[in-house]
Amino acid sequence: MSDALSSDSQRISTVNLVRSSHPWTQADSAAGFVLRYLIPMRRQLIDILGSGSMADDSLKLLLGHLVSAGFGEHKQGRLRDFLLRAIRSAAKTRVADLPEDKRPTLDLDSATIESKTWLGYWRDGLLERAWRSLERHEHANPKVPVYAVLNTATANPKVTPAMLSKLIKSESGKDISEAQINEWLPLARTLFAQFIADEVAETIEGANKEAVKREIIQLGLASAFSGMQI
Repeated sequence: MSDALSSDSQRISTVNLVRSSHPWTQADSAAGFVLRYLIPMRRQLIDILGSGSMADDSLKLLLGHLVSAGFGEHKQGRLRDFLLRAIRSAAKTRVADLPEDKRPTLDLDSATIESKTWLGYWRDGLLERAWRSLERHEHANPKVPVYAVLNTATANPKVTPAMLSKLIKSESGKDISEAQINEWLPLARTLFAQFIADEVAETIEGANKEAVKREIIQLGLASAFSGMQI
């Protein structure tokens, strides 16, 4: 995670792991903040309950509690840990409301803080948010289509810049030269890594560089920072 990029892109090769100053514990609205993570939460609830409709009911219970009580006394540490405990509690509450003979067996073994399944869902959620941030950046700066370049390069990791140029043209209609791809791809990768770091930092109370780095490694996101100064 500390190798330098090529000399042509040194000016864009640095990622600030603690650039974001908006941790989850300081959110104005607990429910509003948690809405960002509905997809990984719902996926985990489906694993626990075995039902999409029951997962949705559990999410409504969880969000309703956050609206009325906020994060409460458990507002500390990592957001993903807080949410997993909340997910387990909401699933139990939803099932307890059913007649005893209709209660499903909860698969709580799939919902532990360090389970690979939950970490995978959480990682996917953070990556999706980083991609959307990169897409918004492109919309705000249409002359530098970093999203189109990186999205196509990620989907086609072994193609040359010349081939990428043709693919981007055919898929999005954007006319980007090989020289522009060589210039913009390192920028796109650095921006994407920065957006990932921002997402991670916001999910850790009192985030510092080492805490963010540990979380990046634990979530399996280190490859996004390969060749960059952090």
